Amino acid sequence: MQQQNNTPELRLDDLQYKGLSLYQYPSLYCFTSDAVLLANIAKVKKGDVAVDFGTGSGVIAVLIAAKTEAAKVYALEKQKIMCDLARKNAEHNNLSDRIEVVEGDIAQADKLIGKESVNVVVCNPPYFKKGSGAEREREEIALSRHESSCDLKGIIESAAKILKYGGAFYMVHKVERMAEAIGYMQAASLEVKNVTLVYPKKDKAADVFISEARKKGSSGMKLNSLVVYNDDGTMTDAAKKLYSKE
Repeated sequence: MQQQNNTPELRLDDLQYKGLSLYQYPSLYCFTSDAVLLANIAKVKKGDVAVDFGTGSGVIAVLIAAKTEAAKVYALEKQKIMCDLARKNAEHNNLSDRIEVVEGDIAQADKLIGKESVNVVVCNPPYFKKGSGAEREREEIALSRHESSCDLKGIIESAAKILKYGGAFYMVHKVERMAEAIGYMQAASLEVKNVTLVYPKKDKAADVFISEARKKGSSGMKLNSLVVYNDDGTMTDAAKKLYSKE
């Protein structure tokens, strides 16, 4: 369907969970399996207030709101075009009463949402440092892939500011930046409790990791692994369970 006012064309994708679907802009940036894995690994309890940093199309916020009994999910996003899309997706999936889209920079999260006010923060951030890699044709694509005004350190510090004592921060990122990320989390009083290394197949190197950190938590970290696909291309039983596709 062609949109007016030079807005890119929309595509509706099936999330393969209880009839959920999501509008996306294929010419800009579409969510990846990393975002879905993060949404499914994050533990959000009944009555919790959760925040999705850099929500984009809202896929993580939609999945958390649909799969948990969170009281509210804030979807924080800097780009107006994506804020509008996230609101459309919340409404499309009948979740507008529990998802609140907030337009603004992650660096200002404490002012936009409130200091020490939430139980869970999740983030699928841009993987590449500012100025690294090829230049993107559109600003929207660059902001989705490359750090901008709020880099990895800033994202982690902002999460620490808005989390309550004992609150959880979940993040997915590239394995090569894991040591850097853990260092920033420890400096921000976010103690890493679990790290899941995600392997595309059992004979492939881990590409990304998903971490769980607790604000002012006790020391002690568990290392887990997840293989997503079997040799024949089918999804592993562990991945099926995580995706709720059994």
